[in-house]
Formats: sequence, structure tokens, C-alpha cells
Amino acid sequence: MSKHLLKLMLAALALTALGCTTPPKPTYKTEPLTARSFARQWATELADGASKPVTALYVVDKYVFAYRDDGSSSVIDKASGRLVEVDHPKGATVRFHPPVVLKDRIVYPTTTYLEVFEVGGHYIPHPLRKTDETDKPFSQELSFPIRSDVVGAGKLVFFGADFRSSGRGVAVDMTRTYVPDVWTLMTPKSFVSSGPALGKDAVFLASERGYVTKVSIEDRKPLWALPEGQFGTYGGVLADLVLDGVNLYVASTDTKLYCLFENSGRVQWQFFAGEALKTAPAVTKDLVYQYIPSRGLAAIDKKIGSDANNSRSPRWIANGVVKFLAQDDTYAYGATSDNHVVALDKASGQEKFRSRRKDFAAFAISTAGDGIIYVADENARVTAVKPILQSGAAGEVVLEPTPVQPLAMAR
Repeated sequence: MSKHLLKLMLAALALTALGCTTPPKPTYKTEPLTARSFARQWATELADGASKPVTALYVVDKYVFAYRDDGSSSVIDKASGRLVEVDHPKGATVRFHPPVVLKDRIVYPTTTYLEVFEVGGHYIPHPLRKTDETDKPFSQELSFPIRSDVVGAGKLVFFGADFRSSGRGVAVDMTRTYVPDVWTLMTPKSFVSSGPALGKDAVFLASERGYVTKVSIEDRKPLWALPEGQFGTYGGVLADLVLDGVNLYVASTDTKLYCLFENSGRVQWQFFAGEALKTAPAVTKDLVYQYIPSRGLAAIDKKIGSDANNSRSPRWIANGVVKFLAQDDTYAYGATSDNHVVALDKASGQEKFRSRRKDFAAFAISTAGDGIIYVADENARVTAVKPILQSGAAGEVVLEPTPVQPLAMAR
């Protein structure tokens, strides 16, 4: 055995003894694409790879945000895969909510901070002098912790926050130098863990006691003609609210998914899941996808299938699928409990094909309807994946593994 080969073997044994668990970096190649496979649209290798794993992936506006365990956010252009910037918001290693994009500025809600970066990576601090003030959003340090996810438009953001006496819904003006909170809405003996939904002139809020309300953005005045201006579920609301412009979707721990008329707050239909719902539905143009912890991913028609009691039966439930990722005209794509990506027939829920790889660290949700799937693997490679429905082209089959050669082999 050569000295060089012996050194390689000893190095491999030393890494094993030290408990090195860094996953091997796969190799990628171009090959003919077959129908019912997944190919790369683009891929972005993030610096430091597996030493700084991706913990969450979000598609917001024109960008893909890759959150990493060091509290950083890598901002990637959704169309091209170009790395736009890497941001380091304060407080992000403790709590890091999904970002909000306000035109050319990004707001990162963390612990008690609303950290603002201009697209391109320039940090926008809170003004120190009046001459520094602008009419564009800048960073804010709050006197209360942020509890829920955040929504926003223009110069305003809305979220649930913790106060000494109770939880509250809060409206914050990102351009105000002093006392940025414009108004707060108390939720007595409860908290606001559910992310609000934002309409044109109104914001929708829900509490852990199960009350949902629509209030005016301008003065928090209740806008539903219901008792106390609220719709009540029989359990707490922990999941983010979702608005599609016509209907408001509320997943409750009372085991129901409610579809409410946006204008009145009255029930259009409800789906009985049979167990507490704690994650928000993914709402597309034709289907609502709701994860049920012990059953899988349910697909529910938005406009048909109600009975006399406004109850909605699912079109199908895919066992073992834990997250909706994307859809096109033919398939819905989801992540399984063991980290595979699967293509499900939209009509029946039957699995048609799946990825062989399962070395994924994070998945994004995209409701655009173009079938593009966004994933990050254990080596911090963020990839936009395009399902291949017809053979004939060539490309990189990113969701199938390429064998990695061992470091050394003994004869």
C-alpha cells in the first residue's frame, strides 16, 4: 500500500473518530431528461455549505429567502437564481419570522426588532437625527416582543405582539421615528400567535381564544356586522390567516378549517379535519391544501362540493405528505415525512412520481401555479426545480442522487 493511500485512509478514520457528520457534497451532471422527473431550473451554492445549514426557505415577491442557523438571510432572485445579498438582522438567532417586502426594502421581524435592508444589501438603521428621516421604511426597535408572523404594505406592518397584560394586534408605521406603533388591539386573556391577513383597507386578526375580526387599517374599527364584530371558533387559532381576495381561511384547533366570506365574516364552507389544525392552509386558484398531522395533506375544492350544512369533503388526502410545495395544471407537489418530493395527481391524489433524493434541509411553499419547487439541501444548495412532464430535453436531474466516490479504498 502506498504512503499516499495510507495517509488518505488515516485521514478518513480520524474524521470518523471526531464524529464528523458533514454530508458529502454531491456531484451534478447534465443528462437526457425523461418524463416524470425533476430537473434544475437554477441552483445557488451558498457560502460555507453544510457548516451553516439552511433552516427555512420562503418565496416572497420576486425573491427566495434562505434563512440559515447563524441568523443570516440569503436573498436570491427567484427568476435567475442570482444571489442578491446576504443580510444579518439583529435578534435573528433567537427568533426569525418570514420577511416582508415593502417595494425596494425588506423587513425582517426578529425578537423586538423590525430590521430593514434595502434590496442590494444596504442596512437602513433607525435615524439618529431629524435630518436623517425619510418617507421610506427604516429599522425599528420595539418595546414589546413580536409574537406572530408579519404582513405589510406601503409603510405599515401588522402582527401579534406580547404585552404585560395580554396579547395584542399591532399596527406599526415603519417611517415614524418615535413611538412607531400606530394602534394596538387588545385580546383580553389571550395572545395573538396567528399571523394576520391584509386586505385593501382592512386587516384580519385572530386570537388564541378563537376569535377572528376584521378591522379598519386607519382606526382599528370593527368592520363585520357580527356580535362584537367577531367570528368565533370553538378552539384557539394558532395558524396564520390566509386571504385570497374574496375569502378568508382560518385553521382552528377546534379541528375545522373555515372559509369565511371576507366582507361579512360568515361561513361559506367548513372542512372537518378530525384533529387540531395548527398550520396555515396553502391557497391556490382552485384548491386549498391543508396539512392534517395524523392523516397527511388534504386537497379541498374552493368552489364546489358543499352540502346543506356548508360542510366540505376533501377531494383527496395524501398520507405521509406533510407540506404542500407547488402545483401546476396536472400535479400537486409535496414533501413527505421522510423528505422526498412527490408529484400527486390533482384529480385523485395518487402519487405519480417522486424524487430519489431525500437530503433536503428546507422546502418553500409557492402558490404561483407554475409547478416550480424551491428546495435547499444539506449542503446549503438552493435549487429551483422544474418538473419534467415530457421527454426530449437535456438538463440536470437534481432530485436524483449521483453516486459519490469514497475517499479511499483498500485493496
